[in-house]
Amino acid sequence: MDKIFRVARNEYLNVVRTKAFLFSVFLMPVLMFGAIGVQAYLQDKVDVDDRTFAVVDGTGALFTSIERAARARNEAATKDGKQTRSYFTPVRADGDTAALSDQVRKGKIFAYIRIPQDAIERTGEIAYHSQSPTYRDLAKWIQQVLVSEIRKQRIAAAGLDPALVRRLNERPMLRSYGLAERTESGGVKKAQRVNQAQTYMIPVAAMFLLFMLVMTSAPLLLNNVLEEKMQRIAEILVSSVSPFELFLGKLVGMVFVSWTLSILYLGGVAFLAHRFGFSSAIPPSLYAWFLFFQLLALFIFGSIFSAFGAAASEIRDAQSMMMPAMILVMMPMFVMGPVLNNPNSGFAVAVSLIPFATPFLLLLRIAIPPGPATWEIVAGVAGSMAFTLMIVWVASRIFRVGILAQGQTPSFRKMLAWVVSK
Repeated sequence: MDKIFRVARNEYLNVVRTKAFLFSVFLMPVLMFGAIGVQAYLQDKVDVDDRTFAVVDGTGALFTSIERAARARNEAATKDGKQTRSYFTPVRADGDTAALSDQVRKGKIFAYIRIPQDAIERTGEIAYHSQSPTYRDLAKWIQQVLVSEIRKQRIAAAGLDPALVRRLNERPMLRSYGLAERTESGGVKKAQRVNQAQTYMIPVAAMFLLFMLVMTSAPLLLNNVLEEKMQRIAEILVSSVSPFELFLGKLVGMVFVSWTLSILYLGGVAFLAHRFGFSSAIPPSLYAWFLFFQLLALFIFGSIFSAFGAAASEIRDAQSMMMPAMILVMMPMFVMGPVLNNPNSGFAVAVSLIPFATPFLLLLRIAIPPGPATWEIVAGVAGSMAFTLMIVWVASRIFRVGILAQGQTPSFRKMLAWVVSK
């Protein structure tokens, strides 16, 4: 045991003392706050180019309303003497679509619309023509104005009271709440409004952070093992410690490195949550669950990657063997959407009990209130722990032979033979 922790300590110090580790420690906060800063900067750099568009009004009754709405929009687009969005300027045009298309190509107008003659009497198609189909602000605004104006004119033509129609069309506001609870005194505790951050953002962020830490640490272990093998350093190491002690020491050292990153990141999250007043949205138990599932995931995938590194003799072999392991790591991300949408469905329960997916998906489900049933947590944790022990044993069997095997092209059949060999 002492030799295992010596190897782990050496691996840990070798990593945390490098410039690459220090860079990775600050990389995520820089990227996160950098992304926020860029978004804040870009919010002030809005598109204020004028958009002039032609209107071919077949009804003869809608252009005036479009012009009036555009004038009101443009006035609202200026705040404190600063233009905050593009001005929309409609111009009346005839039905020569070829000439209008040429004007769009030459940049004289941005787009043009064709309103059919019977647009008010019946629901038909209003054609919007532009050579910039990805710019949707103008098209959405035109549609909104025309829908509102056509509805008004239809109501007036039918002799109905516009105020009565508007009241009848009012839509109720739907808000999400949890469930009411009975108190010990026999009263009823009102249901609390659902916290959208706790329901969606926190679970997704927790799973993505776990995925990122696993993808950062496990492949690094493969590279370290393969590098020591190629440089014949491993042969010197196994003369002082057994292959199993070397394997487990490297695995434990990698876990400590990843936990160091987690503590820094989770500490930053806790500080920001307290600073901005949403710490109540993150249960303290979620931090503990995160570290626990991180341990399981690192032992599972760290064992797999270190075994592949020991079995390979060159980088090309290791890269070809990484694909199955990468698929296993990515699988929980592929099914995250359905699980997030219905965390208590049969599908969500089934996939979260798959041992290699449990650390990711069960963490996701625990972070979504009210969380999975107790038996699901117990079954998932027990199954994942048993699978972890099995993977560590299998990987150590591969490691003990592969770390000293030189010049051999690895294959899964050969690694299976190493597992069952004495």
